[in-house]
Amino acid sequence: MPEDRQIFVAASELLAAIVRVYQAKGMNEADARAAADVMVWADMRGMSSHGVQRLPMFLRILDSGELDPKAAPTLEERAGAVFVVDGHKSAGPVAMRLALDEGEKRAKKFGVAVASMRSATHTGSIGYYAQKAAARGLAAIMINGGPPNMAYHGAKVLSLATSPVAMAAPSLDGEIVLDMATATIANGRLQQALDLGQPIPLGSALTGDGEPTTDASKAEILLPLGGPKGSGLSLMVEVLTGILAARPLLISMIPGGRAHVHNAMLILLDIAAFRPLEDFKREMSELGQIVKALPRLDPQAEIMLPGERGAREYEKRRREGVPVAAKAFERLAKTAAALGVEGPRAMK
Repeated sequence: MPEDRQIFVAASELLAAIVRVYQAKGMNEADARAAADVMVWADMRGMSSHGVQRLPMFLRILDSGELDPKAAPTLEERAGAVFVVDGHKSAGPVAMRLALDEGEKRAKKFGVAVASMRSATHTGSIGYYAQKAAARGLAAIMINGGPPNMAYHGAKVLSLATSPVAMAAPSLDGEIVLDMATATIANGRLQQALDLGQPIPLGSALTGDGEPTTDASKAEILLPLGGPKGSGLSLMVEVLTGILAARPLLISMIPGGRAHVHNAMLILLDIAAFRPLEDFKREMSELGQIVKALPRLDPQAEIMLPGERGAREYEKRRREGVPVAAKAFERLAKTAAALGVEGPRAMK
């Protein structure tokens, strides 16, 4: 079997298979769907590093007890537009569903909402929540902190999370979505590289002994994007998502800790509280047109807006199906069979 072989699956079929697996592991249908939807969204936008190939990680932390499939996040009042969601070891998307829905209500009331989400597990691709907010007429900023899987600039040990940052806003042409990690490559791309038998770029990771490597099977420590810029940004994400929320992660996990806990901050702005929403959308589209019309370094290379490539891929995969690495497809099929539920069906 070629290492890079892919199997096409309809998005609805992929979603249903993951939901069945989560339900078999103890989640109710609504929570299973919330967790699966983030995963399939990533696959549909071409971010397979956060798609179904991540399912084994979620099942491992579920089996270890770090993720409680029956946990119900709770809301803690703070001050008007400010509130805290305690995940109680729930799946990250389940806790973030509450943060997003409650945040929308408060942003519509106060013009702004700030949610601190703590003590959940992996949220998945955080661009998902930013885009959902933008589709509701909000501007969104989300930052996410987790266990250390990256080195601080100048260090050769695990000392920071890859701490992604997402921002989104609506336009007449759809949502503009920036979603980026503070590492040179996302952690999920290591598994993707392993599945496809591909090397990783030099300067993106170190071995467990702190030596540079391009071998995904030996990569244990990611390196920060832009050196001190990426590590500085990641450190401040920990300040705002961990220490501010009274759930610091890195203090207890350096050196050597790996408890699977995620914290996040979600800031939502009601655009209509600042100016008419349609005027904002129109000028966002005008700004996008200006950027795309700029003189190009390479006349053959299109200038792309944040999230534009993913949005195009989403529409393409909605029509043609989601390409899943053969190894990831087979893992999902075997997992489903072991749990006694129906696995995914490939498109004909």
